[in-house]
Order: sequence, then structure tokens, then C-alpha cells
Amino acid sequence: MRKELHSVRSGFVAAVVLALTAAACTPGGGSNQPTSTTPPESTTSTTGGLVVNTTVVPLAMNTDGVTVTDDTIYLGLLADLTGPFSGSVIDVIDAQTAFWSKVNDEGGIAGRQIELIIENTGYSPALHAEKYAAMADKVLMIAHSTGSPHTLGILPDLIANNHLAVPVTWYSGWSDPALGGNLLETGSNYCMEAMNTISWLAEDFEGRTGRKPTLAIATFPDDYGLDSYAGAAYAAQQLGLEITYNGAGTIIPGTDLLPVASGISQSGADFTWLAADPLTLTTVVGTALQLGYTGQWSVSMPTFSDRLLGTALGDYIAANMYMSALMAPLGADVQGMTEVLDVLKAKYPNRYPAAGMVEGYLEFFVTKRVLEHAAELGDMTPAGVVAAANDIGSLSYDGLSPSNLFSGDANATVTRATAIYKPDKVAFDAQGGLGASLGNGGISAMTKVTDFFASDLAANYDFQGPCYVVGG
Repeated sequence: MRKELHSVRSGFVAAVVLALTAAACTPGGGSNQPTSTTPPESTTSTTGGLVVNTTVVPLAMNTDGVTVTDDTIYLGLLADLTGPFSGSVIDVIDAQTAFWSKVNDEGGIAGRQIELIIENTGYSPALHAEKYAAMADKVLMIAHSTGSPHTLGILPDLIANNHLAVPVTWYSGWSDPALGGNLLETGSNYCMEAMNTISWLAEDFEGRTGRKPTLAIATFPDDYGLDSYAGAAYAAQQLGLEITYNGAGTIIPGTDLLPVASGISQSGADFTWLAADPLTLTTVVGTALQLGYTGQWSVSMPTFSDRLLGTALGDYIAANMYMSALMAPLGADVQGMTEVLDVLKAKYPNRYPAAGMVEGYLEFFVTKRVLEHAAELGDMTPAGVVAAANDIGSLSYDGLSPSNLFSGDANATVTRATAIYKPDKVAFDAQGGLGASLGNGGISAMTKVTDFFASDLAANYDFQGPCYVVGG
């Protein structure tokens, strides 16, 4: 009997904002029921009516017999399934599950089936560390780690345990070999996306109005928010933009955000750069609007979800917001998207077409390539996987995301390109709003403003380490 992926999802709670999570939990939306763990004798797949035998004999190689057995490879995922980024992270995890299911259907890797051990960290650094410690001796690597401070918190243990991890965070520190040696990032980072987006907005605004725009900035206080702030502040300084409200680190989840919204409104800024999460976006944007703010908004990728178009702010967001993109949204016209859509439609025909599913594919792709290379090298121990990752050199993603270089000095390897999109309420409504589904051709309701590009500021930035240094 074919082994299914085993998904451990603990403590799901009702969404704070229904529009952000309802579509992620629709029937067929990715719940995985554990079944038999008996390894396959053989598997078959059907292509164009032809039944193809895909029996794979497990390859003999060095393993520890625990994280990799004769029939199973165990991967750990440390995911925010109930915290501020849960709406997007559930999308990411469901996508990983779909692609690994396909790999298992086709015989697995090195003749072994992939089993995912998924733990909910609730976006708590302490719980993240606790969950990692509990699974550390059971998994070959960490195929998903939500959050910058969370991943930084377990980094010493990752190194001590010879574990590779794929961070679901775009902290610029991951491009520093001194910091990110046991981490494989995907795409660019928060610092570069802020430089690129603000550079484009400033040039566009000045071209239309004949003057430089003023800028307000509001961010989370952690590595994510302050790394983004560093890029935004650098762009403002280099471009001669006045920062009329500096709210770096002022968006603290669970606290009163009225002072932030009031500061933005009173600043009179032409644009506000926001680096937070989708739930916070609704509070800050909605309150600032009520207080009379008349400027526009530009947001980092994790701040936005196109499900927001299904809220009372939908029309306003579509008219007044630009979203940075570290990867192509679902359905973008790029070479690699056909495979992504085909697999997701087959697995989740009734599911909402969430942009975060592309990140799930990228995580899967990076992990799969590393595991395949470890098998090629004959060493599928945790240390062997780290060695395989260090030997890869580079990865490209068929237009889904800018390529990554994994060897060389920081200035040479850092990925600098990001894209810009605009929320599209017309497209959102046309495909059924929150009722859109993959099976009915639903895609991310966003219109491309720019393809992946590196602004002059980002291209010429002398990257010698993280834009924001933790504790610095």
C-alpha cells in the first residue's frame, strides 16, 4: 500500500479574519489523513491512458537508519499554523504536501517515500525552538522554518546537529555565508525588496508630479521588520526622500496600533511602506483611512494576501496599494507555472488559488534538489545533506523566482531582484472572489507592474552582511 504524507497539524483555531483563512480550509483544501506506513513494493502512474510502472529499488547509501530508513525519508516542517502568518503558511504547507505526494506517487527519492512531520509553532520563537528540539533526532532536515527570529533562534542547534533548513523568511542575513551556512534561502530579501519598490515608486511619482514623494514607514520590530526598514531608509536617504513618519519597529502584535495609524495619517506622506502581516494591514490601513490619510501604500510581500480583496477594504486596496513580490504569484505567465498549477489543481480542485502556494513549490524544489544530490553523493545522513547543499552552487526556478547562488562571497551571491504587482479587484470578483478555486481556473488576483528587476540602488549596494544586524 502506498505511503501517504503524514501531516501533524496541532491546535488549529478559528481565524481572526475569516476572509484570510476560510479559503485555505475549504473542502479539498489540504487536510491529510495519515494512512499505512508500509513502504511500496511498486507504484504506477497513468499518463495519457498509458499505465507506467515506476517501481524503484532503494539505493544503497550511507544513512543513520532513523532519519532515513530503507523505505522512508523524514522531513521536518516548523510552521506558523495559528499565528499572524497562518493564512499564508497553511497555503505553503499544503503546496509542499501536494508536490511531495506527486514525488511519492512516482517512486520517491532514492527508492524511498517522503514523510513530512509538521509542527505548529504559532509564530512563537520559544515554541519553535521547543518543537525543533523534539524532532531534531527524527528528521533528515528542516524543509520549512517560519520566521526570521525563530530560525535565528535555532541556528546554533541546526549547526550543532548538522541540519539543513529552508527558512520561510527573507532576512538578508541568510545571504551571509557566516550566518547562513546551514540555510538555503529562496529568492531575494526584505532589504532589497524595499530598495527596489521605493526606487520604482519614487521614479514613477516624480515622473507624474514633478516632485519627489514623501514617505512614511511602519514595520514589525523583529529581523523581518527592521531588515525591511533598513532597505527603505537606505533608499530614502540615497534618493533624497523625506521620511515624514518613522515607525520602524512600532507595529507590535497584540498592542494598540492607533498610534501607528495616527502617525501615518498625520504625516501626510505620499506613500507608506508597510512591513507587517495581513491582519495588521487591515487594522493600520483601515484606521489611517478613517483618520483622513490620503496617501498610497506599498507593502512587503508577507504583508499582503489577495484574500484582503474580499474584505470591506478590497476596493480601496486595489486602487491604492502596490505589493512587492519576491516570487511570481500563482498563475503568473512564466515558464515554470504550468507544472505548479497542474499539480495543485489535481490535488486541490476545490481550494482557493493562494499566492503562497508558489513558495511551497520553491521550498519543495530546493529540498528535492538537495536530497537528490545527497543521493547522488551516496550520503543521506543529516551531515551528508548539508554537504550536498554546499555543493549545489546555484538554483534557478524557471521564472518563478530569481535564481539563487549558494557559493561565493556575500556581495556576489546575494539575490537583488524583486517584482512589483498591484491587487486586481476586477479579476478577484470575476473568478468568484473568495469562492474562486484552482479547479475552475482560479489564479492570484494581481496584475504585474514590473517583472523581476534590480534597481540601481540594489544592484550597486555593497552587500557585506545583513542590512539589519541582530543586536547591532
